[in-house]
Amino acid sequence: MQSKKLIFGITFFILVIFSMTASARVELTDFFSDFTTSDVTINSDANFNGKAVFELFYSGQLVESHEVPVNIKSGGALTKVIIWREKPQHDFYTAIVSLYEGDRFLSNISYNIAYGTVTLPAFQVVDFSPSNSGVKLLLRSYNPTVTDIKIELLDNNDLIYSKTKKDISLTTSTELNIEWPFLLTDNKNYVVRAKIYSHRLNAPDLVNTYIGAFTATDDVEILPADVQVDEYGASVTIRGKSQAPFDGSIVVTARNRLTGDTRSYSQQLEDILTSGKESTAGIVWKQIAPGTYDIIIEAVNRKNISIDKYETVLRIPEDSTPAVTTTAKSTPGFEGVAFLILLLLVMRKGV
Repeated sequence: MQSKKLIFGITFFILVIFSMTASARVELTDFFSDFTTSDVTINSDANFNGKAVFELFYSGQLVESHEVPVNIKSGGALTKVIIWREKPQHDFYTAIVSLYEGDRFLSNISYNIAYGTVTLPAFQVVDFSPSNSGVKLLLRSYNPTVTDIKIELLDNNDLIYSKTKKDISLTTSTELNIEWPFLLTDNKNYVVRAKIYSHRLNAPDLVNTYIGAFTATDDVEILPADVQVDEYGASVTIRGKSQAPFDGSIVVTARNRLTGDTRSYSQQLEDILTSGKESTAGIVWKQIAPGTYDIIIEAVNRKNISIDKYETVLRIPEDSTPAVTTTAKSTPGFEGVAFLILLLLVMRKGV
């Protein structure tokens, strides 16, 4: 009987020690909240699956709550971010984030939030525009101040990218532009947060956050200055405007103004385009009669969606020689080898 009690006692002791050790492996750090967003960093020295619960309280009464899953590999760390939905109605609130493993409470941490003139920054956000290619932030200062500006890209509640510009002097108007250095997923919704730390003398930094959102889509533009259309064909240069890759074609439609006869020509781009990258493609007319044509040039993606369009007019004289369809080399201009050959043929016929 005594041996059973001893075994039970040792087992219970081991379980308690194991439970305490498991709880100690996960740590909540760097908790922050204002009335726009809240974030916390979670560190773990073991694989952990659980949840974090963000709560906003006023005078002990729950105002709002958000629950987000937490999955960390051993030795890892991650940051979770939530966006508060409720608008502040009072001057002081308390934000609390709690960590759970299943239904078992592990730990929590709190942050006091003040609202009103004490939290007003010395600047105004004039423009905050996140997009497929990056983000633009324009600030106008009321009083000269020095700030650190952190731009963060969020995928749901996960922080997937962060870039900080330190000690930026705000005097009049200050513009900050940051480009995404990685590929985005087409048709995925992203949230961008600007976290601005205003440095204060003999006081902690004043921190304010601002959010914007966008849906990642492939985007390109046809460069009008690099479009060349003549009696032999068309050459088009396209530039990428998004970090969601564009894999598509140029489609050129020629409509005869007199007869209404319409012909379309398509050419796949050699390159897949992202922000700032360019590619040139061309087509050669096939069985097109002399006359005046309305020309429509489109950049079309794999989903057959026209992303950009350019229109012009072309007159093909009576003495033009029809050409056969070829693929233009992916270089600016339209003095390709195919046209040199055609030009030599025309010259020989004229001799």
